[in-house]
Amino acid sequence: MYTWQLEDWPEYRFDFTRAQECDRVFTIVAARNQGALSTLSEDPGIEAQIDLMVDAAIETSAIEGERLNRDDVRSSIRNHFLNPEQRIPVHDPAAAGIATLILETREHFDQPLTAAMLDHWQSLVIPESLPSTGLQGHQSKTGWRSHPEPMQIVSGTVGRPTVHYEAPPSQRVPAEMHRFLDWYNGESRELPGVARAAIAHLWFETIHPYEDGNGRVGRAIADKALSESLGEPSAISMAAVISRHRKAYYAQLNRASKDTLQVDDWVEWFGQCAIESQKMAADAVQHVINKARFWSRVDQLEVNSRQRKVLGKLLEAGPDGFSGGMNATKYQAITKASKATATRDLQDLVAQGLIEPIHAKGRHARYQLDMPRNQSSDLLEGLRHLKARSEATNGQSDAHQSSTPKPS
Repeated sequence: MYTWQLEDWPEYRFDFTRAQECDRVFTIVAARNQGALSTLSEDPGIEAQIDLMVDAAIETSAIEGERLNRDDVRSSIRNHFLNPEQRIPVHDPAAAGIATLILETREHFDQPLTAAMLDHWQSLVIPESLPSTGLQGHQSKTGWRSHPEPMQIVSGTVGRPTVHYEAPPSQRVPAEMHRFLDWYNGESRELPGVARAAIAHLWFETIHPYEDGNGRVGRAIADKALSESLGEPSAISMAAVISRHRKAYYAQLNRASKDTLQVDDWVEWFGQCAIESQKMAADAVQHVINKARFWSRVDQLEVNSRQRKVLGKLLEAGPDGFSGGMNATKYQAITKASKATATRDLQDLVAQGLIEPIHAKGRHARYQLDMPRNQSSDLLEGLRHLKARSEATNGQSDAHQSSTPKPS
C-alpha cells in the first residue's frame, strides 16, 4: 500500500533526537564552508560559487538521464554575474532553464514556497515551455497534472511493465499540494532543518504533482529548505551528492513511499547525504584556491597558448578531475594541433611539473594536473561519527516526533 493511501497520511514520523544530531553536524560543516567562501577575494569567491552551481545544474539533470553541455551551463550561470553587454548567448534552452532554476533557488531561498513559484520552476526544467526560447515544436504541459490516467513510475518493456510507484489520482493533487504548502510555510519550521528538507522532498515526490520535472523541482525544494535552515544559500545542491548515489536514492524513495509513515531510514539517509554535500562543497572551495595557486605557477613558466588552453580545460573539470584523464587525442581535439605537436606539448607539461601521468604507456598515455588532491578528512570523520552514533542508538529510542498535521 502506498503511503498516501494510509489512514494517517500524511503524518510522517521519525526519531527527533537523531534528526537533531544530524542537523547539528550539517550546520557545523556548512558554516565552515560559508566561512571559507567569505575569506576568498571577490573573483575567486564568485568562481567558487559558479563551480558549485554548475555542478548542481549538471547533476540534477543527470539524475533524470539528461546530459547537458557543461560549457553552456557555465555560460548561463556566469552571465548572471556579468553586465548585459558582456553576456554570452546560450542557445540550449535546457541549459539556460536549469541554470536559472539553480540561481533562483539560491536568490529567493527566504521567500514563501507557493504554487506559482513551483509552476515557474517546473517551466524552467521543461525546455519546450520556455517562452523566451523561440523554439518551435511540442509544448509540454505545465501546472498540476489533470489527466485521468494513473501517474505511474514504471520500467520494463512494452506489454510487460513493472510499476514501481503510483501517485495519488490527479483530482487529488490541488488539495494535496495545498496541504503540503501550508505545512511547509507553517509548522514545518519547528523541525530540525535537515529533517524538514528530507520530509519536504519525500512528500512532494509522493504527490508527484506534475507530468514532468517532479524530480528536479523536488530537489530544488530540498535545497531551499536547507538554505532556510542555515539562513543563507547552502554552498552546494543536494543533487550533486544524490547523483553519486542514484540507485540508493531511488531505493530509499521507493521504500519511504510504501506501507508506513515511519521514515527514520529516509531521514537518516538524506541527512548523511546533506553532510556529504558539504564535504563536496569544501572540495570545490579548495579547488578554487588550488587553481589560483596553479595559474601563479603557470605564469612563471614557458607555456604556449595551446598548453594554456588545455590546462584551463583540465581545471574547469573541477575537484574530481578530467574524465578519463588527458591524452594526445583529446589534446588534438581541443587545440587542433597535430598528433606530434600534441605529444610534444604534453611531454613538455610533464617536464615542467604541471601535469603528471596517470598511465604512461605509449599511445595510451593519460595525464592529470599535478596539483594537490582535495581530502576534507575532517568532514568525512564527522560523517563517520554521525553514522556510528546513529547505529548505536538505533532501536533504543521510542521518542518520535510527527512532522505533519493529522488529516482533518
